Amino acid sequence: MGLVGETTINFDIAIKNSVEKIIVDTVVFLPRLLAAILIFVAGWIIASVLSWIVEKILLYIGLEKFLKRHKLEDSLGKVKLSNVFVKLSKYYVMLIFLQAAVSILNLGTITEFISAVLLYTPVFIGALLVVVAAAVLGELLKEKIREIEPKSKTLAWLADATKVIVVFLAIIMGLGTMGFDTVIIASSFIAILQGLVYGIALAFGLAFGLGGQDDAKDIIKIVRKKTNL
Repeated sequence: MGLVGETTINFDIAIKNSVEKIIVDTVVFLPRLLAAILIFVAGWIIASVLSWIVEKILLYIGLEKFLKRHKLEDSLGKVKLSNVFVKLSKYYVMLIFLQAAVSILNLGTITEFISAVLLYTPVFIGALLVVVAAAVLGELLKEKIREIEPKSKTLAWLADATKVIVVFLAIIMGLGTMGFDTVIIASSFIAILQGLVYGIALAFGLAFGLGGQDDAKDIIKIVRKKTNL
């Protein structure tokens, strides 16, 4: 048998072995794939049920009514606070089942990546909750400042600025919790904030000193009336 014949036989054997390996791998992989799909579907169902339960609980305790009663329904803009909790609970459970499904498939790097994401998720959720709480607190402070004198544009601006500052500080805290270096951002923000405070104080001082005494007295009277001082 010549060299060409031996090469042809070896080539045929290689093809046969490859085809057999593909068939064996497919037969082994299909049950894993089916199990992974079933686990993910089960996770989706459980996550949907859990999010439905969370939604009903929040509806039962009247979270949105409480926020509306205290004028805090716009804390997150057009996003409802209850929807945040519902979505977080749903996607976190789905992520857990997704990690289990991928582990069965044994996809190597993808499995490790999802496992790392799953371990990091509680930290992210904690940081997000800090920002959400700050948004609610900032909205509360904004409303309280506006209640002092609803027609005052200055107080309206101060109220909006207060909420922005509170939320921004919470974002810095959240990023720090997630492991980001926020020293430069925090230092820059504090420096800018100090400059704004000094500038505003100086502007008010000059305005009142140059003829705004009556306005100053009116504002003080309003603050004392609203705060019972």
